[in-house]
Amino acid sequence: MAFDYDVIVVGGGPAGSSAGRFCAQAGLKTLLIEKERFPRYKVCGGCLSVKASRVLDFDLRPVIETIVTGAKIKYETEEPVLLESGKPIGFMVMRDRFDHLLVEKAAEKGTEVLEGEKVLRVRETDSVLVVEMEKGRRLRCEYLIGADGSGSVVSKAFPLLQQKDSETGIGLESEVPLHAVTGFPQEDRNIVNLYFGRIPNGYGWVFPKKEGLSIGIGGIFGSRRKSTPREYFDAFLKELPFINGNNMGKVVGHPLPCFCNEKAKLSHRNVLLVGDAGHLMDPLTGEGIYYAIRSGTLAAQAVVLSREKGGDASGPYQDSVRRLLIEDLTWARHLSQIIYGFTALSYRTLKQHPELGVLCLRVLAGETNYASFVSKVKERMKGLVKSHLGDKIRNAISKS
Repeated sequence: MAFDYDVIVVGGGPAGSSAGRFCAQAGLKTLLIEKERFPRYKVCGGCLSVKASRVLDFDLRPVIETIVTGAKIKYETEEPVLLESGKPIGFMVMRDRFDHLLVEKAAEKGTEVLEGEKVLRVRETDSVLVVEMEKGRRLRCEYLIGADGSGSVVSKAFPLLQQKDSETGIGLESEVPLHAVTGFPQEDRNIVNLYFGRIPNGYGWVFPKKEGLSIGIGGIFGSRRKSTPREYFDAFLKELPFINGNNMGKVVGHPLPCFCNEKAKLSHRNVLLVGDAGHLMDPLTGEGIYYAIRSGTLAAQAVVLSREKGGDASGPYQDSVRRLLIEDLTWARHLSQIIYGFTALSYRTLKQHPELGVLCLRVLAGETNYASFVSKVKERMKGLVKSHLGDKIRNAISKS
């Protein structure tokens, strides 16, 4: 059977470019398709964790805006809790430049990049995967990697891969130039500010960049929300004393793919979903870049293994992504249910046990995992709940 490509990757974000780079490096004829043209803007806070940077084996300094060494956690009108690491826990990037760099690295390894053309649909016919393009072309391949985000065309084409969210997350963000910022604390130039308590099942953020601030909110607002996401965003801005709302940049929104089912299928035969297309996002922090890069690499490894030893790529990919990513994300979901369900109690726990904050920073740096962190949180919170709190809180803690 003649194929146009061994591998076609749909979507040019961190997941797609990582998959494409690894496949091409292994000698596979690889095409990466991106509907936009690079560099293109991507709605994202742009906080690259240390563990994400470690997965990449090339110099990121050209696209790093600032180095993050700590976090300031604020709950409603309470005094914030400052968590300091003393060493980098993350790096701020602008996604247009960061994603462009990753695509360039994929191209250097031999990935063919097709920009500015949309994939309309994909299908499987007699073990041949066919990608139908907006301009009429049909491309055939042996392996197909869906890296095309939460509304994945690839996922929709295969019913077994469609994940049903009980609720959908939404993020809103604006890039605020420095000239529109008055009185932003100099000591906050290397920390992230996170605001809890106002956003349903989520938080607001202020991330420092070279030429401004990325300000946004993200959460699962649900059908019973009291306000629209934009109203929540506007209310959040009013809490920030250093922002003049009249000088804000354009506010843009995007869906957040909720991690909701550790048993979900991410692959079928030689079709693999990575990154947001596979709903691989941290349910607590909303981080997706690490899971995008990692899952893209794991998908490529499964493809290479399939070519070398025979059999579909689905089995090896599903096994590795569950063991290396989903198990920890499941613990993160348990933790998110505690923190977003009982935010005041969680804040009080953090304030009384600052060592938990240090451990959280170690999780972000990839030095420990969520399973260990959840165990510590449960231990500390049980000391605070006591008898005056209802069974609801105890049950939430015991189920995780």
